Amino acid sequence: MVETRAQQRRRVTSLTWDDVESKQDVFRDILSRLSVRSIRSVKTVNRYWRDSVRDKHFATIHLAQSRKKPSYIACPRVNNAMELYLLKPGEFNFRHHATVDPPGRNAEHHMLMIASFNGLVCCINQLSDENEEDFQIWICNPSTEQTLLLPQGRPSFWTEPSIGVAYGPDMSEYKIFRIVSDGENGAGLHIECEVYSSSTGAWRIIGAVPHLPMYVFLTPHRSSHVFVGGKIYWLVSLEDPGIILYVDMEERFGVMELPYYSPDLRYEDRITVTTYLINLGGSLSLVVLHVDYFDIWEWKEASWVLVIEDYLPFMNFSETVLFLTSSEKEILCVTEWQWWTYHVNTRKWEERGGPPTQFTSPAMFPFTESLLPCKLSLSVNSLYIHVCTIVCFLLHCSLIQCDMLFY
Repeated sequence: MVETRAQQRRRVTSLTWDDVESKQDVFRDILSRLSVRSIRSVKTVNRYWRDSVRDKHFATIHLAQSRKKPSYIACPRVNNAMELYLLKPGEFNFRHHATVDPPGRNAEHHMLMIASFNGLVCCINQLSDENEEDFQIWICNPSTEQTLLLPQGRPSFWTEPSIGVAYGPDMSEYKIFRIVSDGENGAGLHIECEVYSSSTGAWRIIGAVPHLPMYVFLTPHRSSHVFVGGKIYWLVSLEDPGIILYVDMEERFGVMELPYYSPDLRYEDRITVTTYLINLGGSLSLVVLHVDYFDIWEWKEASWVLVIEDYLPFMNFSETVLFLTSSEKEILCVTEWQWWTYHVNTRKWEERGGPPTQFTSPAMFPFTESLLPCKLSLSVNSLYIHVCTIVCFLLHCSLIQCDMLFY
């Protein structure tokens, strides 16, 4: 029987693809270049394809590919459900990415995005009582539509908690620091910190904290922070000398001062309320917006260095900065109606567009898609700790019962 051209083409294509599948590293490398949405479709082809994209190794190589195509994730305005959009640098067209409205969230308040890391975002949903302030804290992967509600932490009295997100060299490791007040003493509020670790899935108290982070201008709550070089940084005070609070992955706290501005300067030429901590190309930096110009300070060798002083094209009574973030050597400023980008290398501003309606409590962060789960499987050590905790608790209960019987 003579083979037709169509049959020959199908046979050659089949042989070639079988050869690709047999070389798993090559096959995975090809699949890792797809978007998360395409990979989710790939899982339905057959069992081999599904198994090829479901483990941690594939998530690692996929994240490495995604980092070559960075973007911003944006929540332009707060609504009952959190609508997230992707913006590609250079294009800045809003493309709807996901709607985050997990079951079990407090529907009386809006969800707010406060951090982005390795394809995951951290969101808070406010809870409140007469004397007690608290949040639901969610870890979400908007690309896979997974969400994780963290266990409720200790209550915070008289002031809402400050939250910061840190992540380790292992791409799946993260920690949530939660600074709370357990009430007043003779010296004022007593501030403590507890930390949630993705490796244990539980909160742990780590002790007193020297300062409570401040509210950042027009940013909701006390959770405006930046993670740079293995440390979380919060602004504490802008008064001379201004103070920054930081904590590292080993849960050690410290403080540092803001750059020095002479008291002889006009008030608007010193540290202003529109001051932001950012990660600029891997370095801790401080952006201070004045009336018609701005300063960029960089933390170098244990001191602040003024690296840029340049004009500001939009800081006036009709256009106030609502949010500021950065990606590599680009700074993004969001105002009520539009956003602007400043390129550090060229020192040029570009005026961008905006959403169909104005920004309302916007949030924007650098973002790369990933397949990382929100919740990690507990390690053997973590399981051992959990089992020991349960055993000790049961023994404690047994001893109490024995004491009651003897009594």
